[in-house]
Amino acid sequence: MDQPDENIESLVDQRNFLLQSLRDLDAEFKAGDLDLDDYNSLRSDYVARTAQVIKQIESPEPTSSTSSTSDSASRFRQSAITFLVVLLVAVGAGWWVANQSGQRLSGQSLSGGIEDSTASLLSRARATNFVDPQAAIELYSQVLGLDPDNVEALTYRSWLLALIARGAGIEIKQLAFLSASSDLERAIKLDENYPDAHCFLGIVRFRLAGDAVGAREQLTICQSQNPPAEVKSFVDAIIAEVDAAIAG
Repeated sequence: MDQPDENIESLVDQRNFLLQSLRDLDAEFKAGDLDLDDYNSLRSDYVARTAQVIKQIESPEPTSSTSSTSDSASRFRQSAITFLVVLLVAVGAGWWVANQSGQRLSGQSLSGGIEDSTASLLSRARATNFVDPQAAIELYSQVLGLDPDNVEALTYRSWLLALIARGAGIEIKQLAFLSASSDLERAIKLDENYPDAHCFLGIVRFRLAGDAVGAREQLTICQSQNPPAEVKSFVDAIIAEVDAAIAG
């Protein structure tokens, strides 16, 4: 085996270890074995390390025999991978930073100035959701820096991340799923009556993880809560696929 193959094999081992570590970390946190500070710190580190390893695996150095067309395709692919990696690292680190810098005590309300800033940022994010997803994600992250418990920002940042990752490689999909589902579950915990989070968690579970049963559970809750028309359209487009997958 030559040196490049050995390097790739080592990176794949690192990737698998880190992805499993993220799954174990989420399980430990849900079981109550980790406090929030430790969970956020470890998760931020694992997400950043995993994203960088995946970038190295999926962006190998071009060979001298690569054609100009292949070079162009490779550069485009590397650019897309880099974009997703940056987003994943930002999302992984951003929640931790937001909790450290903006966490409010129980019962403490936002000041008027912060409320105004949050409303303005959310308005701008909504306007750019599907026009410039990267800009929208950055705006939602700014909202979470001011208000870590903002359900809309948690929900829509996760949804946009999942949409962008859908066309990526399996490893980036897995990492995006872990990040998006974690924040969507957090949004639901904060407000179980917010239909958008249930809708998007159902879609993310099906599209990124192939979990039809888990997806149907959330989509059923979503439908019962009368989601907005634009969100309902996403659900209507996928529900038959989910039911068909369950039926086998």
